[in-house]
Amino acid sequence: MTGLLALATGTLTACGSLQGKQNSAGSGSLGAARGSSSTYVKPGERTLTPTLKGTTLSGEHADIATLRGHVVVINVWGSWCAPCRKEAPEMARLAKETEALGVRFLGIDIRDSKTAAKAFERNYGITYPSIYDPDSRTAIGFKQLAPRAVPSTYILDKTGKVAALSIGPLTYRGFLPIIKGIAAETP
Repeated sequence: MTGLLALATGTLTACGSLQGKQNSAGSGSLGAARGSSSTYVKPGERTLTPTLKGTTLSGEHADIATLRGHVVVINVWGSWCAPCRKEAPEMARLAKETEALGVRFLGIDIRDSKTAAKAFERNYGITYPSIYDPDSRTAIGFKQLAPRAVPSTYILDKTGKVAALSIGPLTYRGFLPIIKGIAAETP
């Protein structure tokens, strides 16, 4: 957890603030776009296991506890967010190409209307579920690592612990090796 606790407070560079300031990191790059911050946590230093559950945009129940044993990529987004629109095709491609590795994706749609959110998913080919969270309450499950800007992306290892965190839009080319590396780890 040292890597995550060592995150310094920085200025907001992503789409929008959830709490005024964000964390930035210098301990690794997740292929984040310019103006983004990211960190990777070594397996022995991972301690935070978030609890997230809610109702998806399609009306189904989602709970990340049911995904233990899989690497889980959680993307916090909103249809109103320009960087989210930029990274959406990359996230859709990553979800499709890493499914065979046992990787699962879950979105958290915040501060949005269902109509706009569903249109976003259709327009960008997002096929993985997204928890509908118009009040941004689901983020509480991340405890001290709750997202402070949109987009934010977390990778949970197979035991459900936060292995990586990025604030800001990601790129396919930079993010794929990180997902593959975490998927290749032995719990």
